[in-house]
Amino acid sequence: MTFAKHPSVKLRELYKEKNHQGANPKKANILFVGKDPNWATDIEDATFFNLVEEYLNDGIAFWKKYNFHHPFLHSDYNKDGKKYHQAFSRLQLDSSFASEISFVELIGFPTTGMSSSNVTEFNQILLSPENRNHLIALEELLLDTSKTIFLYWGLINQFKFLHDKTGLFKSLANIDKSIMVRTDLNQLGNYYFHKHFSMGISPQTLQKIATVIHNSIKCP
Repeated sequence: MTFAKHPSVKLRELYKEKNHQGANPKKANILFVGKDPNWATDIEDATFFNLVEEYLNDGIAFWKKYNFHHPFLHSDYNKDGKKYHQAFSRLQLDSSFASEISFVELIGFPTTGMSSSNVTEFNQILLSPENRNHLIALEELLLDTSKTIFLYWGLINQFKFLHDKTGLFKSLANIDKSIMVRTDLNQLGNYYFHKHFSMGISPQTLQKIATVIHNSIKCP
């Protein structure tokens, strides 16, 4: 499916209110960084779209209410993004972590389709004036050394590209990913690089991520 800005007006309006998922990233101690907030093109027609709205309005309350962290885990959903959140759920974190974890992406509004299907369009959206303020705010978040930040290692190429085009993300752009073991968890300061959750991340790596999270925060 061709990559594009998501056609759903409702979904785009929800992202204008909060362009993240889960907890507020300014307040959360744990950040998971992704490439773009990708949703199925027809997500608005899903029988559980009310859960999507509920989640995007208040991800913390959603997790505590339903005891699962994301609407993609709903039994009726079987499209893009489910594999990622199924892998995340194998971290076995309960809702006491809800206020500590935020999902943020390089693009600050919803998308659809595979970015690899149209790299030119992805780059245009990534560098668009509409996304500029989001990138500036994201850089500030990622420079906060008090946060524990998880990134899949392939994002380093994106940071190099962004730094070349915008001057942002200098510290991340200078990381040499060739020194990393792609199938393991790699620590550089408060950054942790890992294999993408949708790409067969190992149980051993997931266990290491869970251990880092438990050691980083104290939940009641």
